Amino acid sequence: MKNMKNIICSYKIDDEIEKNLINLSINPVKLRGFEKLNKSNPLNYHPDMLCFNLDKNKWIFYEKIYKINKSIIDKLNFEIIIADNPKLYQYPYDIGLNAVMFGDYLIGNVKYINKNILEYAKKTNKKIIDVKQGYTKCSVCIVDENSIITSDESIYKKAIENNINVLLIKKGHIDLDSYEYGFIGGCSGLIDKNKLVFTGDITLHPNYKDIKSFCDNRKVEIISLSKKKLYDYGSLLCI
Repeated sequence: MKNMKNIICSYKIDDEIEKNLINLSINPVKLRGFEKLNKSNPLNYHPDMLCFNLDKNKWIFYEKIYKINKSIIDKLNFEIIIADNPKLYQYPYDIGLNAVMFGDYLIGNVKYINKNILEYAKKTNKKIIDVKQGYTKCSVCIVDENSIITSDESIYKKAIENNINVLLIKKGHIDLDSYEYGFIGGCSGLIDKNKLVFTGDITLHPNYKDIKSFCDNRKVEIISLSKKKLYDYGSLLCI
């Protein structure tokens, strides 16, 4: 679509979210996941588990995911790096692309982060912050180049130690099928440097006032994409 930004998201986003993204001049590129494997596991369809934006238009995709989505990915004119992972379906080997890179930082479980991500982080002098939480991107909502929101206390402590502005919120209050709850990173995404969207109604979260104040202080507008409870679709990844 002309004059519209693209954003990678799960093909499972509902019609209201898709409509509101389009109204914001955002074209949702709906990524399909591992349909033939354990259909009951929603993580199989989470973009933050399946791809990683390395640099501008340079993206890493697992080989099987690229093949499944080749027709839509090729239209985006990405430089593609293929990540082959024979143990992809086994935790913790499935978390290789679930790291978070912003500003001068890369946060993730270093033992399992994809080697291309680590090499790029070292090459570009990113500060690499090792955390135990494997689902790092799921757990981190990026607000700006030095500010994040998380419900994970270990990530919160590491952020404080590294002079990152961080807001700690309550666990839960975000839906995710087959799991007790989802995560704040998985239900959000920056669509511009000063616009943060949520896949649900952020005002329903018990920490809404704290989240709004934290974002307001950084001149970042927060936008709800639906009137429903927040749902973890696996991040909205702006291109």
